Amino acid sequence: MIKTLSISNYRSLLNLVIPLSNLNVVAGANASGKSNLYKALRLLAETAQGGVVSALAQEGGLGSTFWAGPENINKRMKSGEVPVQGGPMKNRARLRLGFSGDDFGYSISLGLPTPSLSAFR
Repeated sequence: MIKTLSISNYRSLLNLVIPLSNLNVVAGANASGKSNLYKALRLLAETAQGGVVSALAQEGGLGSTFWAGPENINKRMKSGEVPVQGGPMKNRARLRLGFSGDDFGYSISLGLPTPSLSAFR
């Protein structure tokens, strides 16, 4: 049985680690990330079955799956003083999905290549 699910930098899910049990219920307000949790699970399942390229293409490409918010969420954002919104990214984005169970685990890290100064760009 899968015991833990981990999702990082996927759409509205910045860094999510969820302990799982026999029955799990996902509830929340509109636009709180429930559908993105489901989509991340679907992408993880497709990835484990060798279908990551086609699954990402159906989602609009790798770039469209990345977290679009800020790289760091400060105290003012956490308190609701200022909106949580992104800006230019300084670090390269990586989408990370994984799960673990008693006897096994699986993880994948997807990202775009680092720009090169090579003449063969």
